[in-house]
Amino acid sequence: MQPLHPHDPPSVGPYRLHSRLGEDAYARVYLGSVPGGPPAAVHVVRSEHATDTRFRAVFGELVEAGYRLESDRVCAVLAADLRGAVPWVAVEHAYGMGLTDLVAGVGPLSVDALHALALHLALALDDVHAAGRAHGSLWPDGVLVTTERALLADPGLEWAVAGVDRRAPHPSFAAPEGGTGPGTDVFAWAATVSYAASGLEGPEGLPRVPLQLRGLVDACLRNSPVLRPSAADLVRMLGGPRAADPWPPEVLAAVRARAGEQREVIAAAGEAPAATDPRPGSGSGSGLRGFLGGGPGRRRAVALTAGAVALAAVSGLLWVWAWPDAGREEEPGTPVMSEGAPCSDGVAYPAPEDTLDGEEAGARSVAFDPSGELLAVLTTRGLSVWDWAAREEVARLPEVDGPLDVVFSPTGCLVAAGVQRGFEGMDAPVTMATTFDLPSGTTVEHLGPQRGPSGPDGVWVDDPEGVRHLGFSPDGSLMTITLDGRIDRAKVGLVDTATGEPVRQAVDQPANRALMPDPERIATASTGVITVWDVRDGGELHTVRDMTQPHFLVVPGTDEVVFIAGERVVWWDYVLRREVRSFTMDGFVNTDMPVYLAHLGLSPDGGRLYADWYTFEATEDGGDGTALDTAYVWDVESGEDLLAGAEGGDGEPLRFRQAAEHPDGEGLVVITPQERVVLVDPDTLEPGEPLF
Repeated sequence: MQPLHPHDPPSVGPYRLHSRLGEDAYARVYLGSVPGGPPAAVHVVRSEHATDTRFRAVFGELVEAGYRLESDRVCAVLAADLRGAVPWVAVEHAYGMGLTDLVAGVGPLSVDALHALALHLALALDDVHAAGRAHGSLWPDGVLVTTERALLADPGLEWAVAGVDRRAPHPSFAAPEGGTGPGTDVFAWAATVSYAASGLEGPEGLPRVPLQLRGLVDACLRNSPVLRPSAADLVRMLGGPRAADPWPPEVLAAVRARAGEQREVIAAAGEAPAATDPRPGSGSGSGLRGFLGGGPGRRRAVALTAGAVALAAVSGLLWVWAWPDAGREEEPGTPVMSEGAPCSDGVAYPAPEDTLDGEEAGARSVAFDPSGELLAVLTTRGLSVWDWAAREEVARLPEVDGPLDVVFSPTGCLVAAGVQRGFEGMDAPVTMATTFDLPSGTTVEHLGPQRGPSGPDGVWVDDPEGVRHLGFSPDGSLMTITLDGRIDRAKVGLVDTATGEPVRQAVDQPANRALMPDPERIATASTGVITVWDVRDGGELHTVRDMTQPHFLVVPGTDEVVFIAGERVVWWDYVLRREVRSFTMDGFVNTDMPVYLAHLGLSPDGGRLYADWYTFEATEDGGDGTALDTAYVWDVESGEDLLAGAEGGDGEPLRFRQAAEHPDGEGLVVITPQERVVLVDPDTLEPGEPLF
């Protein structure tokens, strides 16, 4: 481990770099970390490979294959940028030291340590081969020794060099037949064990292999791969998974010392160190893997571009892209996440090149950010972000065109909306859940609880399903994604907003929408029933029946929901199973014409309840006619309809299709039936001029 060079970047993607770990066949490797996550070995591709299109193609395939590898003995791929000018990949790096450094520090390993090392590596190769692939680049520097075990330091990414140059990345550990396969991995295993026993590369080290292991090592070094034992054979001949003894004192002392150095380096940077060995079964419950629920099947997200939209298969978890420079210059290694920065830090997305015309750009949804500084408006021209007090449009995201309401996280400056994307073989575009971190200009597309692209070609495991509803927990730590589509798949998933990673499937039953009264509970609505679930174990806690519309609200921090039952808006305590209050919408149940609930909303302080419904009045010749809107603004405590007697423009009552109240009550914004955004006096409910 060496200090950073003055020319080394301070960070790569979201990873802050702390020191150099060394180099491998294609990259310079750094010790990096993100707050709350495990330490990472960040591999930054060297320039001669970064400009080689053949290398980039092979490297991308290996990274994608690494995400799919299920093993607790191979360091997992955490994140990667495969499309940027300089590709990089972050791989899990448990606190410990490389085998080369270990042998250099304590000398050739004793018989007991050598047996444990040989078994750990055999188990790792057995996992790789069971997945139908080979590692291809096993050598001492590719072995990471922790206090409890030895791990393969990556899933075989160095083979990208061999795939281009047709040469083994480490000739001293390469089988004579060349190429890559289970047999070549077994040969490399034997050569690595020989090195650990002697400190020498190649045939010179064989005489120093202890007699207890020499016969097995010799068998693995045979010229013909068909005569070599398999990795599963090695595990069996070494006594099975439970036969690995603890490291002897000299090995354990060296590993602990190096792990301590790494912890101190990260702690000095102000980031809490993760567990010593963040592998499932290692006794660690901390770190990102522990938070996500553990298990080797949980794979990391991929951070994929500095520039344009770039797609990467990440076992169906998410994609990340960043806007082009957005009018500002990026310093090398600038993190792509703002880590919950407030909207006062500014907006990094491109400013609009033209003036938004309200006659042409109909508004569909509005939302204030938590500080009340910005207003997001979903229009037919995309997502428009406004400094509402100055009446200035500060950014426009034209790709946001989905049918979902726009919603801000209760903390930071993160906004969620839908983006429609076309997929090969699909008749219609699919609405994808997408978040936009306004201060950093980072866009993340989330799959939710569905299996997404897999394999080098990014083929979907199942047909993609659109998103029906998005929401956040009251503390902003979790985002809910409710899927449309098939009844036999998971419907509601949770995303950790700090990392962008899926946390767990929350509900496996159909749902129209999902809302969270707190981070421990989630409420879903489907076919006349609201169900409240325990987020931790998925257990059903409460049910509320007689709901006649899919729209409903949760009152944050309480046991109360608001829903429609006939002509009444019912405020209900689902724990005490009693009605708290109700409000009447006269004429909402119309037997002559269908009625549509456009909006049901609660003010940030819970003092006002907003509702709007409409129906159509057909023309005499049977045409579509005009929409007739009825809106309500109730004072929750008194039950008074504050719109009764209030006038809109031209002496008509105020009508709206959606309302958003400022977090501090400083203003009210509504969307009129004509799809115009209008600022309304929150006290008199008198409308002003349209925002655009």
